[in-house]
Amino acid sequence: MNSTSPDPGERPRRLAELADFARAIGPRAAEDYFHAIRETMALVELTDPRVLEFARSVDPHTAEWYFWAIWGTKEVRDLTAQRVLDAVDFFRAIGDPATVEYFFAIRETKAAEKLTDPRVLAFARSIGSDAAVEYFGACWETGAIDSLTSPRVLSLAPWLKGDTGKEYFQSVRETKAVEELTDERVAGFVRRIDNRVAEDYFRAVRMTRAARDLTSDPVTVFAEVIGTSCARQYFRVLANTKEVEALTCERLLRTSAVIRAIGSDAALDYFLAAATRSVFPDPPPSPSKGEASTDSSVPVLTLLDIPQYDRYRPMALLGVSALFWWGVWGSGVLTLATTAGRLALLAGLGAWVACLWGTHLLTGMIAERASDEFVERRRRLLNEHGIRWHDCLSGDRHCPKCWSPSRAHRDDRFDYGRFCRCPAC
Repeated sequence: MNSTSPDPGERPRRLAELADFARAIGPRAAEDYFHAIRETMALVELTDPRVLEFARSVDPHTAEWYFWAIWGTKEVRDLTAQRVLDAVDFFRAIGDPATVEYFFAIRETKAAEKLTDPRVLAFARSIGSDAAVEYFGACWETGAIDSLTSPRVLSLAPWLKGDTGKEYFQSVRETKAVEELTDERVAGFVRRIDNRVAEDYFRAVRMTRAARDLTSDPVTVFAEVIGTSCARQYFRVLANTKEVEALTCERLLRTSAVIRAIGSDAALDYFLAAATRSVFPDPPPSPSKGEASTDSSVPVLTLLDIPQYDRYRPMALLGVSALFWWGVWGSGVLTLATTAGRLALLAGLGAWVACLWGTHLLTGMIAERASDEFVERRRRLLNEHGIRWHDCLSGDRHCPKCWSPSRAHRDDRFDYGRFCRCPAC
């Protein structure tokens, strides 16, 4: 204390101030504070009023980890720099878990200068507390401070908010594939795709541990071409099945036009079929007479996403009504003043009802025809690309796998009868 208080009369006052400070920050933080003074011998810096005010301004838990990082790294100059002492709002915003990971990253990597850079603090705050936890966790677990604090990564802040950022840094943290996941190609891919696709993409990378394969140009280009909904299904199947080889082979990646044409639900079935490699499985042996089939190897798959053309019917009826009454009004026959006018009005009402009925029937036939053509086209595309799909209701209804003994179709296993995918049929 002599170096800061040459006047012996000042020593009791300074000691009293430090005692008040220790009580204010709590026993655990005070223990690390005095430990930091003992380990670093930086009495002047650590008794600076600015440092004491910073420790009082943050919560005791943050103060504890702050002094723990100081005595663990001995990076007194960087950790007592004004840019850190001004970051009170930063620590309040990111929360306790991210604060722990932050100071742990500083202590483990000894990269205090880079991790206290205002740009890094602004990035961590902008992506949210959950993503910040994984970001600082990735920093200390990979040790790749240069890559993770590079302008290329920090510039992705608008695209890495919330769950997307959390999945991204979790994938870096768990796969250790820093070079692949911080490459400019991946950064460009993230900027071009939907935020939800990016979240599913990084989850697939994390679950499969196949960063090199999933960051390759053929895979990212395929995901962009097939569209948002189909890309989400693609990465979800990758994450759930982990069949990277089957789902990134050249044959599958060349079907992007077909995938986009059949839609997301059918695409899900296609990817599942490719992952399980059971598009044309051998039919199971038929059960003996009176014995119910107990095979449950065929998973329940989602139904076709068939457009509901009937939803246009109200619009057609409204349009016909508007045209009809506009024509009647323009003819000038509407009047209640004369008997002839009233009779004309009744005739008009009858004609309007007949017109509505005819429109209702016509739009129904058009909707049915359009649905049939859509189903036929989709079934043809699916069958051409390895997904067997047929109308089970038009068959003999004797298949023991998809028809129960009471001749009820097993919709819960193979989709409803019109779109059956039973491998034995």
